Amino acid sequence: MSELLFYQRPTVLNKDIHKSLRFSPVTDFGFTSNVNSVPLLAIEFFESSRDLPVLFSQDQEGNYFPIALLSLKNQGHEQIDEAGVWLGNYTPAFIRRYPFVLSSDKNVCFDADYTGLQETGSEGESLFTDDGTYTDTLAKIIEFVTNFEAEHVRTREFCTAATEQDVFKPFVLQVITADKKPLRLDGLFVIDEKKLMALDDAVVTQWFRQGYLAWAYAHLHSLGALQRLSEKLDTRS
Repeated sequence: MSELLFYQRPTVLNKDIHKSLRFSPVTDFGFTSNVNSVPLLAIEFFESSRDLPVLFSQDQEGNYFPIALLSLKNQGHEQIDEAGVWLGNYTPAFIRRYPFVLSSDKNVCFDADYTGLQETGSEGESLFTDDGTYTDTLAKIIEFVTNFEAEHVRTREFCTAATEQDVFKPFVLQVITADKKPLRLDGLFVIDEKKLMALDDAVVTQWFRQGYLAWAYAHLHSLGALQRLSEKLDTRS
């Protein structure tokens, strides 16, 4: 995953340096406006599938990872309005965790450019108490980013298992835009249902118990949401 996709100035949260920091939750998701997809956790496939297509991409090392497709454009999406309000029914956790993130060495970091984090004024919730302990607000933030990382590990394990069983196949998405121009999205992959159904019984049992089978079919179910994205696509402006 591109962990720091939206983070301009990642900064390690320090109880001594940032003891006066106050946090106001994100209401303007304009920081996502230039992307057409974001990484997705496997546990999110169920909810996302009702609203957003779940596909797979590859990182620079060739490892597969799931994405939520926000738009059929090559850049940008239609999930927010002009004020940055999220219009979709589901907001991926990769977006919801902003401006916080857990670093590779397990430190909580934040984007110092996020305007909802201020050391002056009375707006927002304190992150630390006067004696330097976590407030409920910070405790919930830490729980969220920690759970995110744990599910990220499970997602990688699922993708590794799917790679070992050779169930991925390329998926080239071609649509005609509102101004009658062809648009092609490459570098996408889906799970081949025929290969999924041909898995050995022992693998099927293992995948069922680990939740992988349910995730695979939630992904396949989500492809029906491509039609909803197609209806939103308008490149005439």
